[in-house]
Amino acid sequence: GILALRDEVDVALAVSLHAPEDELRTRLVPLNRKYPIAVLFDACRDVLSEWTALLREETGEKWPKKVTAFHKEMAVHGKYGQSCPDCGTTVQRIRYASNETNYCPRCQTGGKLLADRALSRLLKKDWPKSVDELEKLKPGDA
Repeated sequence: GILALRDEVDVALAVSLHAPEDELRTRLVPLNRKYPIAVLFDACRDVLSEWTALLREETGEKWPKKVTAFHKEMAVHGKYGQSCPDCGTTVQRIRYASNETNYCPRCQTGGKLLADRALSRLLKKDWPKSVDELEKLKPGDA
């Protein structure tokens, strides 16, 4: 799967899916029941093709001047605290050590607010479980 994707899309690719086939992946990563490797393969191919085309359109035959993990066309990556361009919900983040992942709780997790390891441990039972609970806690919205 991954090697075929590498050969199909003209980009350097580093992806870890834990195992090359569904049976082993399901044992290692139970989430595989929801996202089989074929679905992940198609999604990776589509996203990589879309971004390759976009970046080639921006740069033409030249090499990009500034290569970064952040790009203005990304929906929520690097946009913590800003509005999701699709639904307007405030982009949330999960932080661990020096890493951060941004996500839209409405578009990407069905309204569920994912636990930030440090903050959710501090707040314990007061940690809001959904984006709706979080929005009710905002000052001036009472």
